[in-house]
Amino acid sequence: MNDSSRHRLPSLGLLTLTMLLAVHGTAMGQQTVTMANGDDLTGQLVRIEDAKWVFQFQGQEIALLPENITAFSAPEPIGIRLADTTIVAATVEPVEGGLSLGLADGTSRVVQPADFAAVGAADDLQALEPLVIGLYSPFFKLWEFLISMGGTIQKGNTDETNFAFTLDLGRETVKDRTEFSTLITTTKEFDDDGLTTKNEPKIIVGLGSDIFLTPGRLFAGVTMRWQHDPTKDLQFRQTYSGSIGYQVVNTDNTNLSLSLGAGGRFDNLTTGEPNRNTPILDTSAQFRQRAGPVQFRIRASYNPSLQQFSNFELIDSYEIAINLVSGLTFKWTLLHEFNNPPPTEDPEKNDFTMTFNLGWALGGD
Repeated sequence: MNDSSRHRLPSLGLLTLTMLLAVHGTAMGQQTVTMANGDDLTGQLVRIEDAKWVFQFQGQEIALLPENITAFSAPEPIGIRLADTTIVAATVEPVEGGLSLGLADGTSRVVQPADFAAVGAADDLQALEPLVIGLYSPFFKLWEFLISMGGTIQKGNTDETNFAFTLDLGRETVKDRTEFSTLITTTKEFDDDGLTTKNEPKIIVGLGSDIFLTPGRLFAGVTMRWQHDPTKDLQFRQTYSGSIGYQVVNTDNTNLSLSLGAGGRFDNLTTGEPNRNTPILDTSAQFRQRAGPVQFRIRASYNPSLQQFSNFELIDSYEIAINLVSGLTFKWTLLHEFNNPPPTEDPEKNDFTMTFNLGWALGGD
């Protein structure tokens, strides 16, 4: 190898490295925000959230108020939805009086930072279409889903520590709300020698759906609860009701609602006794509080018979769900059921079911 080759190769390597660094720098720093205090932030405009710009800067997401932004540049096209619902793919550069959007047809338009309603990929403008919420539509969006398994401690008619499975599905919009839940625990019955004579699951399925008659406040709803509990001699109990309710508190983090209605309770007993059907009054309350990754919820319902008020069912439950990381969720619940009188003469009036579950949560977008 001659001297010229030895000198040429390092020069070629240095040139290649310089080009790679330049390309890398362009890709990583293609967007720049200038703040009112003179700071220049180089990174990526990720999204618009609560009327704020969420900008990724040095590996962290920071929220910027539009009124504090004096300039923004994006040399490569990005997808933008404006406050007037216009959706475009455009480059952005600061000009006197605002931000100039360079459109694909060669024209431009000057807007303000506060005009940005959403941002995304320039080659997927359909994703920037605003979500139009109707009654139960779009049906396959806005759902929260949690499936979990773990252990349960039961006291009352069942005094055991066993397996528990829960499934929760919910959707809430300004027009409607639906909640579905399932609890399955194992139960056993023993003879005088301590041997298992019966091993059946306890199953509780709940479904509730509300339609808001006024935005976020007055609502009409229907609820259903189905229960299979052999330890209380219930082959199944079905409770149905229709109600009118009011959302006393309705914020992003706090929710308190009350409702009053009527319906029916139907008991099918394992003892072979005749089925019992009774009309009921349905009063219920629900409280929910979110604090970061933690959600706390209390539910209570009181269902006396309209034929005899001393014949009633009282159900109250307490739940804490903690999102540990990326959807991994710990869920603790305490369910208390009081029956007066019990379905048959032998069962206890009170039943307590406590679960400690670990599961996976999805949705909620």
